[in-house]
Amino acid sequence: MANEKKHIQKVGSKAVVNSTVRDYGNEAFFVKKANDSKQFLEKHGFPKAFQKRPS
Repeated sequence: MANEKKHIQKVGSKAVVNSTVRDYGNEAFFVKKANDSKQFLEKHGFPKAFQKRPS
């Protein structure tokens, strides 16, 4: 527990920063969600509300 505390840092009144957060990038759940999102966007396209507008 003491070793864990040195990785946690308070920022502001309620915010806490933890430098030892696990990387979930290759977890099966997130990989599936990312693939589903890519397939959806390929099929339906990106929403017009989020497309870059010419200046």
